Amino acid sequence: MTGPRPSDTGVTLVEVLVVLVLIGVVASAVALSVGAGGRNDVLAREGDLLISRLNRLADEVVLRGTSAALVWRDDGYAFQVREGDDWVPHPVPVLAHPHRLPARMEMRIGEEGRGSLVVTPDLLLQAGGPALVALEVAGGARGAILFDGITARRVTTP
Repeated sequence: MTGPRPSDTGVTLVEVLVVLVLIGVVASAVALSVGAGGRNDVLAREGDLLISRLNRLADEVVLRGTSAALVWRDDGYAFQVREGDDWVPHPVPVLAHPHRLPARMEMRIGEEGRGSLVVTPDLLLQAGGPALVALEVAGGARGAILFDGITARRVTTP
């Protein structure tokens, strides 16, 4: 057996590991309590995603020379193209799959919670004039995107 340790001896490996585990647990608890961001972060991210997808949709309409549509519900949206008399999912992978909005977020165009926005081959919206797409998170955070068939951009609303 060994005798008592002198007081000027360093710490053992086990003591160092225990301290590291405690630091990790505390850091995890802090990260979980802070969260990944607020409502405005989610709203900005979803707005940026929709803007880039609408701009890509306009590019694809020019390249393909066929009508395409944004089909939306209050909880998500999808992109489709016209093939003959039918509307089918868009063939471009980034536009092909329906996108579901995060929980407690809604999308509206005008007063409608669902519908379609068709972009014709001459880059006009079939409904006429630009469309104002509203995104809203439950609790009040709002964002708006103006899409004219050629470009989508973020706008401020009163």
